Amino acid sequence: GIGTDASIPTHINNICERNYVQVAQGRRLIPTQLGTVLVQGYYRIDADLVLPAVRSTIEKYCDLIAKGQADKEEVVSHSLSCFSRKFQYFKKNIEMMDTLFEASFSPLTAGGKPWTKCGITQRYLQLIQSRPCRLYNKNTEQVYNLPQGGSFKQWAGLVCPVEGCEFEMSLFVVGVGKEQRCYPLCPNCYNTPREEWGPPPSTKGLMLECPHPDYCPIVMRLTVCDDDETGGVFILDPGSAPNNWRLVSTRSNFMIKFPSDIVHKLSVSNDAALQNAEHRLLQVEFHKGKAPKPLPSSTIKYTCYVLEDEAMQTIMEVTQGSNRPFGARSGRGRGRGRGRGRGRGGGRGEDPRMSFRDF
Repeated sequence: GIGTDASIPTHINNICERNYVQVAQGRRLIPTQLGTVLVQGYYRIDADLVLPAVRSTIEKYCDLIAKGQADKEEVVSHSLSCFSRKFQYFKKNIEMMDTLFEASFSPLTAGGKPWTKCGITQRYLQLIQSRPCRLYNKNTEQVYNLPQGGSFKQWAGLVCPVEGCEFEMSLFVVGVGKEQRCYPLCPNCYNTPREEWGPPPSTKGLMLECPHPDYCPIVMRLTVCDDDETGGVFILDPGSAPNNWRLVSTRSNFMIKFPSDIVHKLSVSNDAALQNAEHRLLQVEFHKGKAPKPLPSSTIKYTCYVLEDEAMQTIMEVTQGSNRPFGARSGRGRGRGRGRGRGRGGGRGEDPRMSFRDF
């Protein structure tokens, strides 16, 4: 509900004057675009600010005080601390609200081009290419932030493998030219990463690495082996087919390239029974008569642990890819590996928003 019996008329008058709602026939309140975007902005930053759970939780605390099961001063102190933390968190992340309002009320949305399908509405999300790049659902007014510093390619309509997601994925491209690297990107999973996937990459500044954590199913289905030097993993570059097959590190600009005149096709084996703790099997198809020694030259199909295989080591080239930001006129540099070591499954620590339910 809206307020108490005594304050309901005042609250309704306020939200009407501020154009958050309009009164329709039958005394119904219909949210305006402004009201809808405002609520969605609060929800994106901290869902507790718009969900009805806060008031009900405070009322439960009052019941505990009345029954002598909680101390009044402790309840008041905890509640004030929650409101203070939430206010500070909201101030720190206000740009999320700005992005949503810009996408909803700017004529830029008219110039966005259909990109990938939303897993919720099954309607195409519009790619807004002005900085910061984002995806916009004009049917729900929802905005999905995208990693900055690269470009984007469509990915043949492939759907995210995460259970319950069903968003179409695209490719996030880092660097330019032949030394560019491609990483899988799901807009929904990027904006709402799950704790069990491990710490997500920082979204501040330019993104020069894989936008998803290494234990995200999107990344794991492409993972070949660990990258011990940077604490990431090597994945099969989903954009390398068909003439530039390579493995790329998720946390640096290191690449392992395979000559296109020898290797016709690469794929990651999904046979769990044949994997070990360090590697997944790589399925290789050679061009006819091009198999490297010590394999017979007539070998066409071959399966191996690529970093431990003598034949593949004779043809692979370890190099560094480009880190030049998309649209930049100059400048190259090394990848900024996060150096997380082998402990990629760590938690995120305390939630800075704090919850009223934690008393």
